[in-house]
Amino acid sequence: MVPLLFSLVACGGGEAGVVRPAEASVLDVESDNLVPLPDGRLIVEIDARLSLLDPRRPDQEPVVIGPAADVGEVHAAVPTRGAILVLASGGTFILRDAAWVPSPLAESLDGPILDAVLLPTRTGRGLGDLWIATARSLYRVVEDADGPRAMRLALEDDLTMAELAIAPRPEGPALWVRLPDRVLEVWRDRTGVVRSASLVLPSPPTAIGGDASLTGWLVLDGRLYSMGADRALRDRGLSVERLLTSPLSHESWIWTDAGLYLHSQGRLHAVDGVDVAASDRAALGPSGALFAVSAAGVRRFAPRRDVRVEGPADASLLVTPRDFVILAEGSPEVEASVDGQPLEVLTDPLRVSVNPGELGDGSYVLDLRVSYDDGTLPVEERRSFEVVTNATWSEDVQPLYQGYCASCHGPEGPANTRLDAPSHWQDIYELILTNVVEGRMPLGRPPLSQREVALIEAWRVAGYPE
Repeated sequence: MVPLLFSLVACGGGEAGVVRPAEASVLDVESDNLVPLPDGRLIVEIDARLSLLDPRRPDQEPVVIGPAADVGEVHAAVPTRGAILVLASGGTFILRDAAWVPSPLAESLDGPILDAVLLPTRTGRGLGDLWIATARSLYRVVEDADGPRAMRLALEDDLTMAELAIAPRPEGPALWVRLPDRVLEVWRDRTGVVRSASLVLPSPPTAIGGDASLTGWLVLDGRLYSMGADRALRDRGLSVERLLTSPLSHESWIWTDAGLYLHSQGRLHAVDGVDVAASDRAALGPSGALFAVSAAGVRRFAPRRDVRVEGPADASLLVTPRDFVILAEGSPEVEASVDGQPLEVLTDPLRVSVNPGELGDGSYVLDLRVSYDDGTLPVEERRSFEVVTNATWSEDVQPLYQGYCASCHGPEGPANTRLDAPSHWQDIYELILTNVVEGRMPLGRPPLSQREVALIEAWRVAGYPE
C-alpha cells in the first residue's frame, strides 16, 4: 500500500448563519431501532416488532414487518434491484414494499455485520458497490445472475470496532475504513481495479463520516476536519462531541462544545431550537432531516420544509409547453429562472410554465428556489431539459418505425394497420400517440422512452416534415 499525502488548511468554522429546523413528532412511543430507508421511510421498533413508518404521512399507521428479535440491531439499509437490502446483526434481509424475507447474502459472511455502506459509482448512475464490515473481514458485494454475493478482502487488521464512510478522491467516490491506528482508503481506479492505501494523518481519528455530497469528515484530537477530492485536510475550527453523517444525505449534523451545527452545501450553520444531546439515539434521513428518540417518542427536525416539484423529469425532451408544479406547504417565496433568465411564477396551482416555442432548440437548465422566513434553509431544485421543434420523418420518426413497428405494421407484417409511410402516421396520429404514451404499443415489448415519445410529438408540431 502506498501512503497518501495531504496538505493541512486552516479555514475556521465557515459559519453561514443560523438555521431553525422544522420540528414534528412522527411516533409517540420510544423506539430501540431507528433506521432511515432510501425511499424516506423509517424502520422503527414498536412493542418488540419492527415496523415501517412514513414520517411524511403521520396520519398513516406503521406497517409491521416482523419480530425485532429475529433481526437484531439494524446497521444499514441500501437500495438494490427493485427492493431494499437491510443489513443487521441478525443477518441480511430483503424488504420489498412491506414484505420481509431473509437474503442468502448472510451465508457469504464470516460473522455478524458491524457496519455497511453503499459506495456510489463514479458517474452517479447505477447502484455502486456495497461494502460490509464484520469483526474479521471487509467484503465487497457484487451482483451476478445468481444474486448478490460477497467477495472478501484479506486484511490483517482488527475490525471489531471498524467504521465505514464514503469520501471523495480525484477518481471518484472512495471507501474509508476506520481502524484502531489508521484509516484505510479503498477505491476503484479509472480502469475499474480496486485499490487501497492508508491515509497519512497527524493522529488516528476518533470518528469518520461522509455524505452524499462527497465531503469526507474526520475527528482528530477532538477537532473537526474535512477532506475533499483535492486531498487537502481542512480544520473547521470546532471541537466535536459527535458527528452524524449518511451516504443518503447531503447534510451532516455536528455536536460541538459550542452547540449543534449543520453542514449543508459547503457551509456550516449554527442550529437553533433542537434539544437533542450528543448522547441521544439519532439517525439521519435522506432529506437531511434529523430523527431523534426520547421517552416521548421519535421527533423529526427538518432543515428544509417539505417541497416537491412535479413535472418533466431531469434531462427530458420538451416539445410543447409544460408546467413544473411546486407542491409546498404554506406560502413560500419562489424564484425561478431558465439559464439565469427570470421566469414568471404562476399560482393556483403554484407553478412555472416552460414554453419550448419561446426558447428555441437547444439544451437548458431550470432553477427553482423555494424559501420560507421561518429559519429553515431554502429548497433548491434543478432540472435540465432539451427543446426539439424540428423533428423529421427520415431522421427521427422512421428509425422508431423500423425499430419498433415494422415487424407488425410493415408491408409484410400481420397487422392490418400500415405505418411504413408518413401519411399513414398522420391519418391516425392521435391513436398512435395514445398507444405509445399508455404503453399499449409496441405490443409485447418495453414502452418507448419519454424522449422517443417526445420526438413523435415534435414531428407533429413541426408539421410532419419528411
